[in-house]
Amino acid sequence: MASKKSSNGTDPAAEQPPPSELTKIGLTLVGSFIAARSLALISRLATAFAAPVMGLYLFTTCPTNDSFDGKKELKRVLRGDKLPEDDPAKPKGWLEKAMAKVSASLEAEAAALAGCKVEITEFLGIVKVASIQHPITK
Repeated sequence: MASKKSSNGTDPAAEQPPPSELTKIGLTLVGSFIAARSLALISRLATAFAAPVMGLYLFTTCPTNDSFDGKKELKRVLRGDKLPEDDPAKPKGWLEKAMAKVSASLEAEAAALAGCKVEITEFLGIVKVASIQHPITK
């Protein structure tokens, strides 16, 4: 069997037409799908390994219940330091801030004298949530 030669003397099988645009898009989509699946698998594996490490970190660094100072935390909340900047209840000027500090100190001292109750709820030894029940406001 003799091989067929084209008019210019080369093998026609060697002369492949350039891939069409649709083929390029298809290959790109398949490659993107494979890459996305690989990244999702890596992300799940990283989460599976990081979750126990983070749990151990939280368990070892969780403070004791005795280290919580309820009066100090009550003052911090009543002062409004942790409120967002656009909150209307947050003190803006120096006079408002000074009045908030005085008011927070008086309120915290009154709560301490009246016997505020601090309850600490522990979740698996990893997270602790403290609630302060003020006897006057209930």
